[in-house]
Amino acid sequence: MKKFSPLLLLVATLMVAMTSMAQTTKAVKPGISGGLLGALNYTQFRTNTSNIDYKYDLGWAGGLYLNVPLSTKWSLEAQGQWSVLKYNVKSQVGTIKQFAGTMQYQSLPIFLKYQTSKNFALTGGGQVDFLNTLKNDAGGGYFKRNFTSVSTALTAGFELFPTKTVQIYGRYIYGISDLKYDKNPNVGKLGHTFKNEGFQFGVKVRLFAKKVVPPVVPVVAAAPVDTDSDGIVDSLDKCPTVPGVAKYQGCPVPDTDKDGINDEQDKCPTVPGLAKYQGCPVPDTDKDGINDEQDKCPTVPGLAKYAGCPIPDTDGDGVNDEQDKCPNEAGVASNYGCPDMTPVLNEAAKSFYFVINTAKLVDAKIAKSKFDPVLDLLAKYPKLQLEIQGNTDVTGNDKINMPLSQKRADAVKKAFTDKGISADRLTTVANGSSKPKADNKTKAGRKENRNVTLVPSFKD
Repeated sequence: MKKFSPLLLLVATLMVAMTSMAQTTKAVKPGISGGLLGALNYTQFRTNTSNIDYKYDLGWAGGLYLNVPLSTKWSLEAQGQWSVLKYNVKSQVGTIKQFAGTMQYQSLPIFLKYQTSKNFALTGGGQVDFLNTLKNDAGGGYFKRNFTSVSTALTAGFELFPTKTVQIYGRYIYGISDLKYDKNPNVGKLGHTFKNEGFQFGVKVRLFAKKVVPPVVPVVAAAPVDTDSDGIVDSLDKCPTVPGVAKYQGCPVPDTDKDGINDEQDKCPTVPGLAKYQGCPVPDTDKDGINDEQDKCPTVPGLAKYAGCPIPDTDGDGVNDEQDKCPNEAGVASNYGCPDMTPVLNEAAKSFYFVINTAKLVDAKIAKSKFDPVLDLLAKYPKLQLEIQGNTDVTGNDKINMPLSQKRADAVKKAFTDKGISADRLTTVANGSSKPKADNKTKAGRKENRNVTLVPSFKD
């Protein structure tokens, strides 16, 4: 039989085992173990000619094994087997009847075992067989003396559950020695060789295993790590990469308001500020919303428009410049900060008395003499405006008095425009008899009520 696939399997298995040797992991080496084994042999003769062909036949084996660990993964195992091999001729050519029957060997396999995982191992090595007895079932002159008493073979295989009490294994056996002896009928011109080849599948039962106590490896306490070198080890440091203080569990002193001044030095820790003011904002002493560094009047509330100072009162009349129509001349609040014009206007208004039921002035010359002071005011204060209010006594009714009072106001307005005063500085209002100055029951009172009133105002 000239098939080489079993031999290639043997070589491949050994190569895998040798390659895996470099991957042995460091662990506790197991102890010596041993026990019983039982197996089935499935064997044939491997010959060098096509004239004779054997087929596989079943035999059996039983024995002992001893496993000696070499490392955590590697071990050396020796077995002693009482092994029965059966040979059966499949076909032959020629007149010489070939051997068919049973051979009983004392087999001594010795091999290396590599444990690839907890439940699997690879095996490979050699085997020596000692022929004990022979039984020929095919007739012809075949006796023990016709076969080699000592032969060798290579073997490779696998083992399941190598660390358990019961292990299952399988291996391939490749015979090296020619088993025929010089007195074998096939010696001579035929030149036939007979070599064992087969498989063995079996079960091992572990009877003992020496327990190995793992060596006590002294535990060296690792030096505490302090990454940020702040004197607080990382295991206790809540900020292990940033130097800090123990008070804050290894973190820096906090800066709540993120102004660059830590809370322990910051007198305003929740409000961003400046180091100059110990972490507080620039103060605003007068609480006017303008900080003291920008406030030209830091102790007096003011406006940003005036650099933190109050609105100025240039003329000191108590009316600030923004409301004072005459900011450079002291006046009164009732006249928008300008001087009191009431005496001049009232004096002028006294001269504007009208003939009953008309818009004609009683004494035009006297009225004209009062124009000049009013005209001077209008010239001096360009923003001054006059409201001319026309009035009547109670003679007649409103249907008459309202138009009449309007005409009287218009007559006075014309008198002013005739003097060169712009009409847009003068307005007229008709009061009728609604605003009497004197008692309408007397003639003198009614005369006094037929007049005009001059009311000053200033345009923006």
